[in-house]
Amino acid sequence: MKRVIGIIMILAGACLIITINYTKYRVDKNQKEMINAFENIIKDEVNNDKPVNKVEIKVPENKLEINTKDTIGILYIPKIDIKVAIAEGVDNETLKYAVGHFKGTPLPDNKGNFCIAGHRSYAYGEFFNRLDELQIDDEITVETKVRQYKYRVYEKKVVEPSEISVLDNTKDPIITLVTCTPVRIATHRLIIKGKLEE
Repeated sequence: MKRVIGIIMILAGACLIITINYTKYRVDKNQKEMINAFENIIKDEVNNDKPVNKVEIKVPENKLEINTKDTIGILYIPKIDIKVAIAEGVDNETLKYAVGHFKGTPLPDNKGNFCIAGHRSYAYGEFFNRLDELQIDDEITVETKVRQYKYRVYEKKVVEPSEISVLDNTKDPIITLVTCTPVRIATHRLIIKGKLEE
């Protein structure tokens, strides 16, 4: 009986490892598709010297993967080696495969508080795992179809999940990055704020 239980435990562990690795593969694949599609849109606009209104982008058949047409930009954070597509929305399915823009907050092309959320996970949505390494004056860049926006970190804090005032709009153009903290426990929210450099 102990031998049977041991075999079952080994098989369960192997299945878990395979599932996690496959999920990571799907996340990486979807991210590459989103970033490539977005970069191709920008190239087309530059080459045509005018905005492209319609671009054919393959939509993944799997419902767990988000529509690449929802990509609104690319987030770069050199210090922690992040290059990730920004999708519209912060629902669980979106945050599995990208970082998400809080609907209702301004985009970088407009003045105000551009808010982005991302997961800190081991199976999927690992994009903000190292966000706590950011310090004051570190650089955050967002590329949209319009141009690149460079921000400098000016505030870093941990708040309760109920403290949604961090998403309030502002007169000045800023970026707010939101993620759960500590990793796995996720009882609080880590907030990173950056000011746009003119």
